[in-house]
Amino acid sequence: MKFLYTLSIILFTIHVFAQSSKVQGTVTVFGGEAIVNTTVKLLNTNYGDITNSQGKYNINNLTEGNYTISISALGYASQLKAFELKKGQILILDFKLAESNQQLNEVTVSSEKRQEAIQKIPAAITSLDAKQIKDYRLWDITNLTAIAPSLFVVEHGNSTSSNFFNIRGVMGFSNEQAVATYVDGVYQFDYFSAPPLFNDVQSIEILRGPQGTLYGRNAFGGVVNITTKQPGNTPSGYAEMTFGNYGEQRYTVSLSEPIIKDKLFASGSFTYNHRGSIYYNEFTKSGFDRREDYSGNFNLRYLPSAKWSLALNVKTENDNDRGSFPWIGSIDDVFSKPYQVNTNNTNVERRNNFNTSLAANYYGRNFNFTSVSSYIDWHAWYEGKGVDYDFSPLDILSTAPDNHQHVFSQEIRFASPSASQSKFKWVAGAYGFTQNLYTYSPVYYGPDYLQLDPTSGAPFTMTSISHGNNKGYAFFGQGIYSLTDKLDFTAGIRYDYESRGLGQYTHYQKDPDPETLLTPNADYRASFHAVTPKFVLSYKLQENMLLYGSYARGFRAGGLNTNATNPAQVPYQPEHSDNYEIGWKNTLFNNKLKLNLTAFYLEQHNQQISTAMDGINALILNVGEMHNKGAELELTALPIKGLQIDWNGSYSHARYTSLLLYSADAKGVVDYKGDQPINTPPVSSMLAAQYTYNFSGSKQQFAAFVRGEYRYIDKYYFDFINSLSQPAYNLFNAKAGITSKHLELNFWARNISDKKYVAYGSFGTFLLGTPRTYGTTLIAKF
Repeated sequence: MKFLYTLSIILFTIHVFAQSSKVQGTVTVFGGEAIVNTTVKLLNTNYGDITNSQGKYNINNLTEGNYTISISALGYASQLKAFELKKGQILILDFKLAESNQQLNEVTVSSEKRQEAIQKIPAAITSLDAKQIKDYRLWDITNLTAIAPSLFVVEHGNSTSSNFFNIRGVMGFSNEQAVATYVDGVYQFDYFSAPPLFNDVQSIEILRGPQGTLYGRNAFGGVVNITTKQPGNTPSGYAEMTFGNYGEQRYTVSLSEPIIKDKLFASGSFTYNHRGSIYYNEFTKSGFDRREDYSGNFNLRYLPSAKWSLALNVKTENDNDRGSFPWIGSIDDVFSKPYQVNTNNTNVERRNNFNTSLAANYYGRNFNFTSVSSYIDWHAWYEGKGVDYDFSPLDILSTAPDNHQHVFSQEIRFASPSASQSKFKWVAGAYGFTQNLYTYSPVYYGPDYLQLDPTSGAPFTMTSISHGNNKGYAFFGQGIYSLTDKLDFTAGIRYDYESRGLGQYTHYQKDPDPETLLTPNADYRASFHAVTPKFVLSYKLQENMLLYGSYARGFRAGGLNTNATNPAQVPYQPEHSDNYEIGWKNTLFNNKLKLNLTAFYLEQHNQQISTAMDGINALILNVGEMHNKGAELELTALPIKGLQIDWNGSYSHARYTSLLLYSADAKGVVDYKGDQPINTPPVSSMLAAQYTYNFSGSKQQFAAFVRGEYRYIDKYYFDFINSLSQPAYNLFNAKAGITSKHLELNFWARNISDKKYVAYGSFGTFLLGTPRTYGTTLIAKF
């Protein structure tokens, strides 16, 4: 009996292994030398390996199907290869890698909710990997202007958090974003809650045009998808120190370690940043501003089996920005007295941001499953009397809002299995969230307010207090069908529903009297829904040449006007955008040239704009219709060994076909049809070139590099009536240094010519962009 039992186990084992498949091979350089510690991974699975001392890898226990393998090693250009694996097959796949200064990386992105080669996706996407993020010295959101075509970042307040995205002329004019920001798969709900500090970031994906089908609310201009570094089997880490002018000090430490090989991995990073004063305060005869912030990013990844993975991520930020919003009331004064203010307030802005998420992935024979659960706790407030709103030494008007948000969200997705051999690939899922808000907004009318209104009774304080609760859910699906080997058709649709509730009341207080209720609590309610379809037809002209045409719709959530006197104007409706796009993607000359061209036509409907139809009560109303047509180019080339050139450019012709605003001169509503949208330069471009020289035969892999960047931004307007503008300007950045296996020392400078330009202007407030900065960075790698 025992013999029969043993025999049955052996026969069963033989059967199982006979049915399973494997892929194995060797990774070498073109000269034949093995590359050790190469990361070998099958996309959209948990399967992978690290090459040994002979450069060999081995991935076992695979089912039959179609896979894509990714090969990446430090200092070498990564490769991707699609292959078919048959039942019981042992497939040999050998790879020869070129040095990264001889060939471009084959890049993968997750924009379609699965890992795919960027040049195979029929969409306008720019992706920056960890090396490019370091090369461009991208520390925060403000550095991203013109990194991708049609991308503009509004530097709003000389603070860590106050920066807004604009893609293809689409940006928001209320607290809702127009470009959705995702960090590790989690949507960031508010302009100011999105983590603006780039801490240990692995990649940044910039998706241009509406992405409503897979991303939902507020992705109607595009998406910025940020992914932090994930731990694995290879131990790694680095320490980085930066010192620069204006007292700049920045320190980062990052560690990644396998706790249990092939099972449990952990990583963590911490960054501290300090920058001294750029602005001078005439009133105090001292420096006005100072930035101080720290951020941490921590990951725990567990693989209970080959089919399951769990990832826990925690992020935290703390900002202490003195001298935020150094606004000037005149555009002429901004240039005549650059980086000077004259104020009696310190404008200290504080911000805490805590993000955590748990992602679970299942890779099955019949379907893949993903669950992303997240919680966000965001708090921003101002010390003392907050921000000086009279921009003078007089004590006239100031405000110190205190905002707190708690957000829970849950997304689940089902998708076709990774190894599917079907002509039809699909993804479908559901999303839900609840957002709780608390806002305490005191406005201080100082004693000098009597100069404006002698009968006001100043000084006194008016405080608005509100509690909000927003909820929403969505259902979405998208499928890709291969009509032929070269022709694919994509169709998707999403339904979003959102309800908003807000209770608000105001207090009046005059020293030494206690607060009194000025207006009783009023409850406001509204609900919105949207349907966002997407259609794409793509044709593979050649193996590395893709042509596509697409239509996509996006929407931006509506909101509430709590100061509306007419109940019909309390809710303002969602915005919608329709985007028509044609793209041509090329990878040429043995992956030494990447050339992508895009043409688009975008329509923005029911734009939400703050205006006063009666000249008195400013409300957010749906009064704009904007059309934009343009072209975009992305080029990356390696013309000679060691020299990489990156160039992108965009042209757009954005105009309002209808814009109904109140005019004080006309004493009525005027249609400003034909005007350009604000903060939208018709032409923008970024050219970057880096030359790296490797010292051959060096055991420490010594290399020297020099880098230059040229950014051109065309003229853009600050107001809807196009009366105030920033003329076209150029910015130059440079960087040079030496690197080795364990160390890097570089010297950098940004805005070398110290160009003075207005980065923000609106409602009589103006702010200059960052002046010339320079410094040195030392990195120790281990």
